[in-house]
Amino acid sequence: MSEILLALITPFLLIVITTRVTFSLIGASVVTWMVILSVMSVYDKPWWLLLMAIPSFLVGVWVAKKVLIKRPGM
Repeated sequence: MSEILLALITPFLLIVITTRVTFSLIGASVVTWMVILSVMSVYDKPWWLLLMAIPSFLVGVWVAKKVLIKRPGM
């Protein structure tokens, strides 16, 4: 159960927070997927957890893009 919550929440939070620091969606995306693949050790988990993380990531990109337009700097 906790793995499902991590797969749903972590990508969203990482992309939004990292975008506020790097000011770039591309850089934030790279950092987010590096953290997801290494720290969450997705390789040891079922494949559907990674599929659950993708929509969360896409929603995070959408929210981060809106935040960057609204407030471009820290």
